[in-house]
Amino acid sequence: MSTTTETVEKTSLDESILSSKINFPNSEPDANNQQQGQQQDQTYRFQKFRKIARTMLSRYWFLLGLGVVIGLAWAFPQVGKAHGDIEAQYTVKWGAVIVIFLLSGLGLEVSVMLKTILRWRLHLIVQVINFVLLPFLMYGIVRFFITVHADLDMTVYKGWMIALSTSTTVSSNAIMTRNANGNDGAALFNAALGNVLGIFISPALMTAFQNDSIVFEPGTDRGNPDYVSVLRTLGSTVLAPLVVGQVIRYFFPVRVKYLAAKCRFSIVNSLALLCLVWSVFCDGVASDAFNKMSGVDLVAIIFVDIFMYLFGCAACLFVARLPWPTKFLNEPKWVTRWRFSRKDSVAIMYCGATKTVSMGIPLINVLYSESSYGVVGVLSLPLLMYHICQLFIGNFQVQALKKWVENDPVIEDGNLNNDTEVLPRTSSESMQLSTMRRRTN
Repeated sequence: MSTTTETVEKTSLDESILSSKINFPNSEPDANNQQQGQQQDQTYRFQKFRKIARTMLSRYWFLLGLGVVIGLAWAFPQVGKAHGDIEAQYTVKWGAVIVIFLLSGLGLEVSVMLKTILRWRLHLIVQVINFVLLPFLMYGIVRFFITVHADLDMTVYKGWMIALSTSTTVSSNAIMTRNANGNDGAALFNAALGNVLGIFISPALMTAFQNDSIVFEPGTDRGNPDYVSVLRTLGSTVLAPLVVGQVIRYFFPVRVKYLAAKCRFSIVNSLALLCLVWSVFCDGVASDAFNKMSGVDLVAIIFVDIFMYLFGCAACLFVARLPWPTKFLNEPKWVTRWRFSRKDSVAIMYCGATKTVSMGIPLINVLYSESSYGVVGVLSLPLLMYHICQLFIGNFQVQALKKWVENDPVIEDGNLNNDTEVLPRTSSESMQLSTMRRRTN
């Protein structure tokens, strides 16, 4: 009996000792749990940071690349300048442009182009805004600055006129239109059409603007209006690769699609564009041309470029959607028929407001071939800054435009305009749209 009592007392004593160890705040098991919790928390934070960094890098890698190539140009200008270590006037300024437009031709769906080619009203709006409204508005702004005696270099004025006289870009506007659920077929066609027309229209605009002796003062660098040279150079670097790419795409569509997915044509296209930007900055740095520009010039270039891009976006959306005060007046039928769908409006906005570096820089090189490459570098700066601004702002516009397109009541109700073309959706897009419809119902 006593033995049993001692056993019970010993067992209770052991349990009390064990419980005291467990409840002790500085005990070893609790410290290990706390340390493991901290490690898990740190691992979670690191994984979250890595995910965010990877997302930002995949979305804005081109902008990061712009910073890298500009830094390399400042550090090693002798490598990428004209007549430099790699003879960039041929290897980059010809090779990169040919690659860009060859890949653009390979990436354009021939059947989509044939369906989209009859959308003449959409194409007319894009090209008129791009080749008429924006260049002549820029001309008016330049004349205003000259009239008020703004403290800006005359080369900046010429650079602005050249920048706004170029055609729409090929790759970035099509990619942003696609990401915003816009009509990417219309964007691709107008990109190709604009660059083909730009071979003829852009030099003609520059020739017309150069007749103004106030902007292009006598005795200063003027573009050479040799149309034979311009058409030969731009035709061989822009038009011919684009046509060759379309022909290859037509005869070998399956293989081209496989290579496009395998080799990431869009990434190669962007890398070629970065090489072109790098070479131009090398020219400017090697000739000490950028140091000749004041801080006022650089600030003016950035703000005017941002204003012109935003104005172009607003003008495109205004014309495409054509607002009407329905609270006070009944909307006429011609307004309803004129108004484009939201998908088309996104394509019109991106194509009408953007300007291309891949054609603009070759145009500057051809027009100012007799000038020093330093002058070419300074003249290219407004166009380069415009391109950077449109990439920054355009990428931020994508999410807002995507929500705007998804909330389009015309698409949800199925009442499409006769002039509206809806391209085939991917399975994921169809599932998203059907889910949205079920929620609405």
